[in-house]
Amino acid sequence: MINLAWIISGFYADENDFGGVAAIHNLAKQISANPGISLTVFALYYPLSKSEFDLHRAKVFTFNTYPYAELTWIRKLNAWRAMRKKFHEEITRNKFDLLHSFWAAEPGYVAAKLSHKYKIPLIANICGGELARFPEINYGLQLNYRQRHFIKKTFDAAKIIVSGSGFITDLAESYFDKTIKAKIRNIAFGVDEKLFDPALYKKADKAGSPVLINIAHSVPVKAHKDLLKTLGIVKHTYPNIFLQSYGFDEHDYIKNTAKQMGLENNVKVNGFIDYKLIPRALCEADVFVLSSLYESQNMSMLEAAFMGLPVVSTDVGIAREITPYISMPGDHTALADNILKAIGSPKPAYKDLHERFSLTSATNKFIELYKRVLSS
Repeated sequence: MINLAWIISGFYADENDFGGVAAIHNLAKQISANPGISLTVFALYYPLSKSEFDLHRAKVFTFNTYPYAELTWIRKLNAWRAMRKKFHEEITRNKFDLLHSFWAAEPGYVAAKLSHKYKIPLIANICGGELARFPEINYGLQLNYRQRHFIKKTFDAAKIIVSGSGFITDLAESYFDKTIKAKIRNIAFGVDEKLFDPALYKKADKAGSPVLINIAHSVPVKAHKDLLKTLGIVKHTYPNIFLQSYGFDEHDYIKNTAKQMGLENNVKVNGFIDYKLIPRALCEADVFVLSSLYESQNMSMLEAAFMGLPVVSTDVGIAREITPYISMPGDHTALADNILKAIGSPKPAYKDLHERFSLTSATNKFIELYKRVLSS
């Protein structure tokens, strides 16, 4: 039996609460179902005020009562202190064999301290903006000295560093020395193949121009203005091209920018979409498109591929590993050319998609990694 502790910034409160990280939550469900693993989750900041609960076969502890926008450093440090106290209580009852942190900044740093104190091997996952540096939009933890310190300490302490894409591995290798490079292993989070199965959905018969789909919250790193410029170029060939945009657009940025560009009749801003409704939305589109400046992996493009859509993306995250339709971030002309190629091409033939990127495959890879770390 492997007694495994996950340390994470936020977890889910129940099985219907995915909180934007459905891939990690799905992995937790699969990992905790394995009879050879006992999973305990220490969630620093979310869910709020639940303290302790069971989910599937995992024990979950939480340590915060404040919404993220109200989390000062003092409140974060209090959560860390409470988490370390609970960890000590749990480890005196049943020693943990292995620590796994998700996000290599604050959760990773807390895990690194515990790894050193209790002599437990640590695996650290890069899950987001840990390696990003975009001063022009104030995005990326590499812009912040404190966060850079946390990440470096985490990487130094970790026995293995998990990257979800070759894109992130390349970035890590450009930032760090050969000692850290040697620790990096590529394991992507996997798609729930039981949910994202095109055989379960009847694809709508559509006449007229193609429908594009984008699933990304309206934040600068997702570069929606580039996406809309791209749409304007494609519109010259397909005047009625239509973009279905899903994700929070709190300040109506996408809607207002589309109107300014004369694209208001070509764009529908749908807002947040429930995770279980994503496969149906993908079925109603012809091409998935992503314009991001940075992604650590990006599940949406993988989910689109599982549903049989061609994926057009900037060269970020997992894109280069699944699709030929990639372009440099910010090059909306090249992105438009790839959309036109995808529209005019036959149904994509993805190579070994399930073998490489299904939830089942990802779960098996993580379990094998746990075993290798403990046997080394």
